[in-house]
Amino acid sequence: MKIQQGREEINSNGGNILIGALLRLNYWDKISQMTTERIKHGEISHGDILKIAAGLLAQGRNDFGDIDLYRDDPLFKEALGLRKIPSSATLRQRLNDLGLCNEGQTLIDGCVVELLRKVSDFGTIRTQHGQYIPMDIDVSVMLQPDNKKEGVGWTYHNAAGYAPIFCHLGTHGYMLANELREGSQHSAKGAVEFLNRCFGLAKQIGLELDKLLVRVDSGHDDKAFVGALCASGARFLVKRNLRSECREQYLALARRVGIKQPSREGKNIYRCVLSHRKPEGLENEPIFMVVEVIERLTDAKTNQKFLIPELEVSTWWTNLPEDEATCIELYHAHGTSEQFHSELKSDMGLERLPSGKFTTNALILNLVTNCKTCSIVTRANNSKSTILPPTAVTTARAHANFSPSSKSTTTLPHAARKNLPLNSKTKNFAPFTNAAVRPNRVSPQSDRTAYRRRQTFYRTTYAMQGFRIQKTPCRMGRAHP
Repeated sequence: MKIQQGREEINSNGGNILIGALLRLNYWDKISQMTTERIKHGEISHGDILKIAAGLLAQGRNDFGDIDLYRDDPLFKEALGLRKIPSSATLRQRLNDLGLCNEGQTLIDGCVVELLRKVSDFGTIRTQHGQYIPMDIDVSVMLQPDNKKEGVGWTYHNAAGYAPIFCHLGTHGYMLANELREGSQHSAKGAVEFLNRCFGLAKQIGLELDKLLVRVDSGHDDKAFVGALCASGARFLVKRNLRSECREQYLALARRVGIKQPSREGKNIYRCVLSHRKPEGLENEPIFMVVEVIERLTDAKTNQKFLIPELEVSTWWTNLPEDEATCIELYHAHGTSEQFHSELKSDMGLERLPSGKFTTNALILNLVTNCKTCSIVTRANNSKSTILPPTAVTTARAHANFSPSSKSTTTLPHAARKNLPLNSKTKNFAPFTNAAVRPNRVSPQSDRTAYRRRQTFYRTTYAMQGFRIQKTPCRMGRAHP
């Protein structure tokens, strides 16, 4: 086996058609009508600029220079419904200008609402006393080492970066909103405004707030945040920050009023619900405190006794009509949102944002909200989703082969055999470009109601060098001019 590295580039265009179909939103036209002093209307509208950036992000490309790979790609242009594709410099400048118009980081919210309205099932959690749609709000660090980007600060991970806040809806990971923040900003700062923004978007989608279950960690254990949750009517689970509270008092209280849970020898687990403890200023609200105390008397591996028992105390504010075991289990499921953050950073390659300007990076992060929804739909292939009808598509390739004796090109036997003329009288001779095009075969199935046809283009360029024919393959997915 011989492996040889070439200079050609192979681009995957299969997802462009799906992304283009998902991003056909009417709200782009409203954005295109926006006018400011800094932005001039050119051949490429504001909506097309944002669609191009979203299309690149959906393929895991977050650098401005990546657009050069698709400037001559007709499939990328047609899939996204573009009239013209800008250069990398133009794309960067236009995104910089649009970032200045993204006040409050709400420029893309209309697109998010229009796209999520088409989702029929966000994923629910069923319990003995109800059915809830989880809304997970959490802050995640995006490390930005060795740079001087605007807004980069020292995060709680003891490293330089940003500290954006995210809101995921349902169990499938649909992103409802996000907000880029400086790395040194505390989680509770601006959290109430972000919560109200998420509730407003949920209402526009058509969700009832009393069906939502908001889950947040101890970074949002704030009187104002819990008060906003109570005023909204939504269900919630807020992890408490014990701060300087005495852990031994919780142990004594749990022993007295709690229920001991089955566990290994040398480990005691107590759980209880307290109704007399409430946040300051919210004494009249129907809020309860769920308490879990774990007392470790021996080491789990060596079974050696501790001189001083280890205490682990966890408490939550909640208004759920569930028992303590169900509440604790529901909060543990909140850890799934950490996986959604990981997918954002790894699959989409957004660990490091491309621009040095904070407003531009904020706009790019906001565009990820739509891209995340597109990736979930294409990955899950949810038959209940109304965004795209289910399709059955199989591809068929056609490669061209040059024969010097017959002075023509012939497609290989595994494809439909087809001769393409090549001689000195041919207008595309030396060098020439031909394309073998064959539409994909669609296999109908009884349980599918809609079918999609697509064409795969392959181009092969040959360079004439004396009596020698040299085959130079170009990028796959590009059609002949």
